[in-house]
Amino acid sequence: MSVPTPYYDENGITFYLGDTREILSSIGLVDMFFTDPPYGHNNNNNGDLIHRWEAALGRPPSDSDSSRVRPIANDGVEANDLAQWFFAQAADMLRHGGCCCCCGGGGGPDPQFARWSLWLDEHLDFKQMVVWDKGPIGMGWHYRRSYETVLVAQKPGAACKWYDETNKIENIIRHIGKLIPSAVDHPTPKPPELAAHFIQLHTLPGDIVCDPFMGGGSTAEAAKMLGRKFVGIDCEERWLEIAAKRLAQEVLDL
Repeated sequence: MSVPTPYYDENGITFYLGDTREILSSIGLVDMFFTDPPYGHNNNNNGDLIHRWEAALGRPPSDSDSSRVRPIANDGVEANDLAQWFFAQAADMLRHGGCCCCCGGGGGPDPQFARWSLWLDEHLDFKQMVVWDKGPIGMGWHYRRSYETVLVAQKPGAACKWYDETNKIENIIRHIGKLIPSAVDHPTPKPPELAAHFIQLHTLPGDIVCDPFMGGGSTAEAAKMLGRKFVGIDCEERWLEIAAKRLAQEVLDL
């Protein structure tokens, strides 16, 4: 399979525009995945939690308000099929000692993160569910959403590489706060510090980190700052354009 022409390619950081199912297997082996796939929670302008919350507060979104009307591709029932496909692909593409860190939402009423944990274990060896405590106070009405999960699995056959020597890494992250997206940002952004936390634990400078659902590019930003190579894919050009602009600017000291 031939590799498509990159949308962005500079200093070991490469983006591809298109359907990840048509591109991912062509990029070769990688050392680590860190990604935030669509959760299947229908984040669109009719039914997602943000819009229902605004309506309940008497602030229904205007059709012209781009800060609220920002649907995510493949964020319906098809997201589960996409996740299962990706987990199988990750098992084939990871190098020996590699790992897959997949953001998995949190809470109910649809325990998608629990389903994904089982599906990951069908193709990889499930290692840990890490809780990201984003800080108060999240969306919702009952048990408001103040955490998400990051599901960690490793290439079968050996333990994943681990470069921490402090023996103090917990399965709860308390020091990284959530991001509030701007009107032009991806609607579900992750702070680059979150990806950086895992990239530093499981890779060394020069290793390849891949994000097949890269959105606004926070994983790419973390990889660049930490001296890792990066390959990312997204099916929407607007997010790749934002990511390219972010990398052209000075990135955070992680």
